[in-house]
Amino acid sequence: MILSLTNSINVHNLGKCFKIYDNPKARLSQALWRGRRQYYREFWALQDINFDLRKGESLGVVGRNGSGKSTLLQLICGTLTPTIGQVKANGRVAALLELGSGFNPEFTGRENVFLNASMLGLSEETIDARLDDILAFADIGDFIDQPLKAYSSGMSVRLAFAVIAHVNADILIVDEALSVGDVFFNQKCMRFINRFREDGTLLFVSHDASAVTSLCDRALLLDRGKQISLGTPKQILNEYTRQLYTSNQFIDNSDLNQANAETKNEKENDESTWIDYRSALINSSKQANLLNITQFKEELLTRESFGNGKAMIIDAKLVEAYAKQPLICAYGGERVILQIDAKANQHIEKPIAGFLLKNAKGMTLLGDNTLNSYQSLLGEKLPCVDANDNYRIEFEFTLPMLQKGCYSLTICLAEGNQEDHDILQWMNDALILESLNNSISAGLAGVPMHRIDFSVLKDSGLVK
Repeated sequence: MILSLTNSINVHNLGKCFKIYDNPKARLSQALWRGRRQYYREFWALQDINFDLRKGESLGVVGRNGSGKSTLLQLICGTLTPTIGQVKANGRVAALLELGSGFNPEFTGRENVFLNASMLGLSEETIDARLDDILAFADIGDFIDQPLKAYSSGMSVRLAFAVIAHVNADILIVDEALSVGDVFFNQKCMRFINRFREDGTLLFVSHDASAVTSLCDRALLLDRGKQISLGTPKQILNEYTRQLYTSNQFIDNSDLNQANAETKNEKENDESTWIDYRSALINSSKQANLLNITQFKEELLTRESFGNGKAMIIDAKLVEAYAKQPLICAYGGERVILQIDAKANQHIEKPIAGFLLKNAKGMTLLGDNTLNSYQSLLGEKLPCVDANDNYRIEFEFTLPMLQKGCYSLTICLAEGNQEDHDILQWMNDALILESLNNSISAGLAGVPMHRIDFSVLKDSGLVK
């Protein structure tokens, strides 16, 4: 069969078999007998894999450990040769596979940049021209001239991703490696991947359902080396979920009754003071959804802050909804205010401000802006801001219950309207929230509940 060159990746009847020897003697005997007798067992890591991936398309590969995901990526990259079938990658492939692949631990970081980039097809002159950008992206400081064996796993990933982000690849392959990076770097990588997807082809392996859903157009499910199905991320993840068994979390009924009683006692007539019925239970137990908040500091900010300069963000913080005191930690379900202070460098006729809360994979969980809320709720337009004026924006909301992990707040100042506006300043990762404990809620974020009721209907009537 002739594989199509119109696709970025063509995979046809692909299979990979490994020879398993019980001991070194069996391996030697196999070599001496030159195949006339068999001293090994066959292990098929992959069998009968078929798919095509077009330019600009993204494919997520999911499956349990040992399903053959990493083997498939290595076959596409060319680091393994197939036993049967064919695989073709059309264009320059940049891959971030297992930690440290393509690096020499004895070389310095700088030497490894040249080594790795040259393996990806760049000339020494091209690497020289892009070196400053690569080092700025990696942001590992003086460690760039230290041997790689002195690096932490996170620093190695920084360097590896910085290289593949600057080789102008046609195909990007990522295999879970970003899970060892810090939240600032993860956000930077996710922003790069989203930009890359506009023109490039992405092959992404992850156990994170939200990342696969947000980054991929299609998904492939593998199990024990076999292709189970190929379809939309939603279809494939639903099928994958059915393969897995998730244990339920049980709550002591006495704790639940006490929590409900406390909630009823605190309930007031004013609906604006409602609290989540679960708060007393969750935040007084091992399930407490505690969030640590990294404060707004210049040295912690990402370099990805841009805009036309007509205004600048000078401070951002989360404060208590009532006492207005800055928070260094908060609980999921707690009412808070995001307070943004800015300064106008020029006159701003129609100011807008907004925020986004993203998870570590760059997926937006919630957000709002003054144009949406202020006009619709109050029926007013925002006042203009004169040059050199300071102005403050506040968003008051209830923090969702967040699963364990790191989350970032992106803040934006703009001018104009919904259809036509200019960015004055866009600041990624202005604040970082780290959720220390799993929420008992399902999904990416648990929405605070007003009420949940359970009743049994019998012939005699309603039984509570």
